[in-house]
Order: sequence, then structure tokens, then C-alpha cells
Amino acid sequence: METIALRCTTCGAPLPKPQPGEEWVKCEYCGFLNKLVDATKYVEKLKRELEKWIREILPPTTTISTVADLAARHQIFQNIIKPKITMIKANVRAKYLQYVSNPLSPYPPPKEPGEDSRGYFEEALKIQTIREFAVSEDDAKLVNETIFFSNTTGYIINALKALSKYDIKSALKNVEEALNSIPSESSYELVKLRLNAVKTVISALTQIYDRNTNAAVSLAKTSIDLYNELMNKTSSTILPEANKGIVEIEKIIAEAIYNIADASHRYFTAGKDPLEIMKWIETYMKVYAWLRENYGRPIQDLIEISYNFKKFVYGKTGSPEISIVESSGSIYIPFHIIDCRFSYTKGFIFKKGSESRITLLVSSIIPYVENPVIDVLGLESGVPVKPEKISEYPIINLVNNVVSSAKNSSFPGDSRGFPPFITNVLAEKIADKYIEKANAKYRDKITFASTKSTGIIYIPFITRNQRILNNKLGFDLKLTIDFNNLVKLAL
Repeated sequence: METIALRCTTCGAPLPKPQPGEEWVKCEYCGFLNKLVDATKYVEKLKRELEKWIREILPPTTTISTVADLAARHQIFQNIIKPKITMIKANVRAKYLQYVSNPLSPYPPPKEPGEDSRGYFEEALKIQTIREFAVSEDDAKLVNETIFFSNTTGYIINALKALSKYDIKSALKNVEEALNSIPSESSYELVKLRLNAVKTVISALTQIYDRNTNAAVSLAKTSIDLYNELMNKTSSTILPEANKGIVEIEKIIAEAIYNIADASHRYFTAGKDPLEIMKWIETYMKVYAWLRENYGRPIQDLIEISYNFKKFVYGKTGSPEISIVESSGSIYIPFHIIDCRFSYTKGFIFKKGSESRITLLVSSIIPYVENPVIDVLGLESGVPVKPEKISEYPIINLVNNVVSSAKNSSFPGDSRGFPPFITNVLAEKIADKYIEKANAKYRDKITFASTKSTGIIYIPFITRNQRILNNKLGFDLKLTIDFNNLVKLAL
């Protein structure tokens, strides 16, 4: 039996060779700190289990050394070993396909797999012990593919667990090993290209964490090119590990990470720590998960969210990339400008059709504001303004003046702000709900309404207390959480 290197007692992956005098060895694949004596005991236990497995699978007294004749080895493999290996391959291949048939991306962080990788690494070790009985090309292919499916599944499980905890470096190590284990046959070309793209995306993030932001931008751009190449090759394939829909999702994440890398590089060149960017991303992902669950938002939203975030960071570092309303206050809140047009009927006996147009402001820090739409129609007061009197309502003119006063600028140096949490489409849907609520007050007089987001403006606020932000423009924001908790999402 071949010598077995030390293995992690938690995930089963190989451990690095310990230095003389070391008593602890950290696993590069799952991050667990192994006591050397425990890792040694685990390997000894593995050896005993492998020896027992060999005794069970082979005839008594049969070993590689006692069966020198290749024809005899082939006969033993065909009659005894192959049926068992074929079943093992079918099982581990099914698990392999289960994992590679889903996105292997850092964002949104995947759910932690409900199983450990250790069993798959142990299965691969078992198969390796009878490798020399596979003397024909077909038999060797069966053995090698079974080892590949077992090891790769183990590495992917480890990678997903690492990504679920934002352990980007461990995830990268596992993806690299999975990539290295792929056979050289042409049938694996697409999965190799896909894992190479995944590796490049994750490598971009590791460079941000290492504060090498220029390299991060380059790697993120390369990952998009790799996905474009892969997309061209998957147009006619039905391979589950290179499914076009899954590849499209991973490409979307790569494009979002390119925006994040660009923002990080801008932040770093302005003398700021790019780790602040990554901390914000990790915190925001909880908000994004809530939006996905409650509004059913697609993964494509991350491209717009990351792009708006990039513009926000440019605005934080002196570039006039954003639209700001000048007023007192040092806390900048983003609002989507919504152009709303609707038709309504008026008159009691002789009903006439009429049209109106208003501008709505939708706060983009959902779900942390009670009423995200600035109440220009007076719905919260219980006495909404009549549709035909809208133009006379003071807050309508106030909102119009606020929007028209916004100018392209950058944030003041001592200010803090929130990047937009939601997309244009979601802001429009929230505005639609506001109009539906108004229509209920108007007893269904509104016959048609359309909303369109036309931009984002940042309005300065101050804290009145932990639950209310106000400004001198004339409207407040009521928060659903204390500001001290919300400010974790500010930069």
C-alpha cells in the first residue's frame, strides 16, 4: 500500500508537511487547525480501514505482489473489482453532477452543503489502492474517473463551505485542486474552462483582500473573457457541468465582481483601505438575500447594484460621478427618482378623463425605512390630496424643487453615505404599490398608471434620534432599526 500523507481530521484533505517540532498543522482546504498527533491517528485509522476494504474486495492471499501476471490482474479486476467500482463511480458521479449543476460563485454566498467532504476523499483513497489491477485502458479510465469524481466532489464541497463563510483563500485552494484533478481528455474541456473561470473570479477577490487591487481588476476582466469564451462553446452542449444557464449566472457574478474590484482599486488609490469595501459587500449580502426572498429579485440585480456601488465609491473619492442635493447634513441617503404618469376620472355624474404627472422619491435603503416613498399624496395623513388638486399640494412642489436642484458632484470629505440597496426596477415596483394604495383611497378613480426610474440622487440628513432622520428640506425618514445598526452599511 502506498504511503498516505497526513490528512485533515475534519475535511479529509491532505495536510501540508509539518515543520520539525510543530505540534499543530492548519488545513489549507477547510482552515481547521489539526493537532499533529490526531492527524497521525486518523491516517493510521485510514490505513486499517483501507486494508480491511482490500481484504473484503479481493480473494484471500491476493495482493499486487502475489499477482504478477497482467492477464490474471485483468481477470480479477473484471470479475471482482469492476462491478464494485462501477457502482461507486455512479454514486460519486451523481453527487459531482449535483454540485456542478449549480453556480460555483462567491456571491451571493452559497448555502453550506449538508455533508462533509471527508467521505469523498476517503473513497478516492480506497480506489487508489486497487489501481494497479486496472491494466487495460478502459479499466484504468474507470478507476481514474472514479478517483476524479470523488476528489473533485470533496474539493467542491470544501469550496462551497469556505465561500459560505467568506473564506475566499480556502475556496481558491479547493477550486485550484479541483481544476488540477481534471483528466486531460477532451470530454472534460468545458468543465476545465469553467473551473478556470471560477478560479479566476475567486483569485480577483483574494487580490482585493491582499490589497493588490490593480491585479484584482485585471483578473476580474480576464474572468469575464473566460466566461464569454465558455458561453460560445456551451451554446450547443447539454453537459450538466457546463449548462449555459449556470454559466450565465456565473458570468453575471464575474461582471459584478469586476465592478467591485474597480471600486476597490479607486478606493485604494485614494489612500483608503479596500478591506472596507469588502466588509461592506459582506454586510450588504444579507440585505440582498432579504430582497431576493421578499421581492423575488433575479441575480441580474447584482450588476446594477455593483455598478451603482462603484459610482458611489468614485463619489466618495472626489470624482463627480453622483447627483447630490446641497443642504445641511452629513448622512447621505440615496433616492430613486420616479417619473409617474396616471390617468383618472373626475366628476360624479358626468365623468371625465384626465391625466396627471408627478415625481416620486423612493428611498434606496430598503428594508430599513418604514415608508420608502416620500408621501407626496398625503396618504399617511389619512386625507389624501384629490387627483385634480395634485399640482397645488406643497410637498409635490418640494420634491420637484429637490430633484431639480441636484447637481453632479462628489461627497463632502467628512460625510458618510449609503450606496443604493435596490435597483431601478424594484424602485419602480415600490412606486407602483404606492400608486395602488393611492387608488384605493381614490376609490379606483385611477384608470392607468406608469412609473419609470430616471436616476438616483443623494440627499443629506441628520439624526433626530436613533429611529428618525430629518433634513432641512422638509421631510423625515423613519427607520425600522436603530441608526447605530444601520450605519454599518454606510461608507
